[in-house]
Parts: sequence; structure tokens; C-alpha cells
Amino acid sequence: MPLSSGMKPGSYEILVPIGAGGMGEVYRASDTKLGRDVALKVLPAEMAHDPERLVRFRREAKALAQLDDPNIVTIHSVEESDGVHFLTMQLVEGQPLDRLIPAGGLPVEQIVEIARALADALAAAHEKGIVHRDLKPANVMVSSEGRVKVLDFGLAKDVRAAELGGATLTSVSQTEVGVVMGTPAYMSPEQASGRPLDPRTDIFSLGVVLHEMATGRRPFDGDSSAELISAILRDTAPPVTDLRPDLPSDLARIIRRCLEKDPRHRVQTARDVSNEFRDLSRQAHPKSALAAPPVSRSTPAADSGAARADEGSGWRCCLSNTAAAMLSSRLWPTG
Repeated sequence: MPLSSGMKPGSYEILVPIGAGGMGEVYRASDTKLGRDVALKVLPAEMAHDPERLVRFRREAKALAQLDDPNIVTIHSVEESDGVHFLTMQLVEGQPLDRLIPAGGLPVEQIVEIARALADALAAAHEKGIVHRDLKPANVMVSSEGRVKVLDFGLAKDVRAAELGGATLTSVSQTEVGVVMGTPAYMSPEQASGRPLDPRTDIFSLGVVLHEMATGRRPFDGDSSAELISAILRDTAPPVTDLRPDLPSDLARIIRRCLEKDPRHRVQTARDVSNEFRDLSRQAHPKSALAAPPVSRSTPAADSGAARADEGSGWRCCLSNTAAAMLSSRLWPTG
């Protein structure tokens, strides 16, 4: 049962709901001890009664506590009060990136600055062995001061733990062997087909986000999750310069390299992507474009905290490996 305004789990008072995702509901709350507002990510009651899910919920907090990066939302604590299990996190005032991308794409200076921040955030996570697995504009906040924050590590995987026989950080039954989790429009080919993942899967997802920032469109289309996955496995993304000839050729090259189907042919690390955008920024020597609010698709009230519920065609996906493998074998030959 969702919490309501005025409820007080522990020393926190619920103010308003922010959003919801696969691993919990998120609320704006007041920390009555420290006199500040925070974001509370609450584990749903049906998951809280599952010992395995509860352990992995706590493991998420412990792992993400290692990520001390200005472009990743900060987790303060993991707590329990009267049977309610929740994480307390930094509250980010601003709007999600998906609400800030206009139909024709963002200005080049904004693309470069946001892209560099995203790559820095991924690099910090990857260097700790953590793969996000659900990077998309709805999981990126741009604060009112222009700071970029990556949110919602609810599907994150600790690849170091996996090498030692561990599992998904926040795994629920949906993330067990035999299923594929994520948002289809932003999945890498290996994620969509149920193949083993490493940090390069996030680089492909970053490429999709970059393409969308540059053109206002995602590189792969489909009327269903199955059609989207088929397109990801089969189709070549159109060059962003086909839609926007004004874009720098170096930007188009970086996006193309991030979107390579074969992980071996992509940019290999998020740090490399960050360095590429650092060079682009130096070449253009623009003033930061994030200080001014970007043109948005709409003018909703400011969002804050963690990820919202998915909108439009950005579904969360849960496909069997069998179905994914059938698509993969027909559309993406191995070898």
C-alpha cells in the first residue's frame, strides 16, 4: 500500500509522491532530525516479505554508498520502521532529461556538457564494478542549477560479484536467470538477447541517449517491445548528421561508436567517452549551456529525487531468454 502525505516512517515525514519504478515507490520527505528534505525510496510491501529481495535491496544501498561522484545521486542510509523498508537519498530539484529534450534535439553545447557528465557518472560506477543496466533520459535529472545526476540503480549489477558467483544487486524474481530486464528502447543488443553483460552495455545505452539528445528521436523504433528489440539487434542507427547537418562530425562519430552492435567495436570504456567529450568541449570552448534552462517539450512542475514511472514507449521489459535467443539467432548471427 503506497504511503500518503503526513505519514511518518521513522524520523521522516512523507510530503508528496515523486514516482515509482520496479523496485519501489519514491517520495519527497522531510528529515525531521536534520531539518532537510530527502527522497525516500520505499520497498513495496510484497517485496519486503521476501527475504531474498530484502537482502538485495540492502545490498543496493551498500554498493551505491561506494559511488562518491557529483553526477550520481547520493544515498544517505537504508532504514526500517514498522515494517517499512526504505532508502534515504539526496533530493534533486529539477527535471528529468526526457522532459528537456525538444523535438529537434538540444543545442550542441548542452549535448556536450550533459554527455560528459553522464560518461563521468558511468565511469565512476564502472570503476567500482557496477553496471547500471537502465540508463535512459527518465533516469537522469538536470537540477535547477544545471547539475546532472544519474538516478535509479534499481537494476544495477555488480559484475565483480557476478564473477564470484553473485547476482544482480537489486535482483527480484524478474531478474533471475531466464529473463531480461531493462527498458527496451535503451537496451544494448547483448542485454536484449540475454547475453552476459559488462560495462560496455551501458555505453550502448549512453549512445541511444546521445542520439536522442542530438536529434530528438531514439535511433530504433517499434510499436512493441519485441519490435524494438528486433530493431536493436538488426538495424543500423541512422547518422545523427542525416537529421541535423549542423552537428559536428566528431559528435556523430562518438555516437556511432557507442552504438556499435558488437561490444568489441564500441568505445571500450565510459572514461574514454568522457575524454572524447572533454576534447569536444575544449575545441568549441563554449560557456556552460546548462546554467540556462533548456527548451523543454512541456512545462511541468519541477521533478525531484529518483526515477519516475516510465512514460510512452519506455516500457520496462521482462522477456524470457528463450524468446530473446530466438530473435538473436535470426537477427544477430554469432561468431
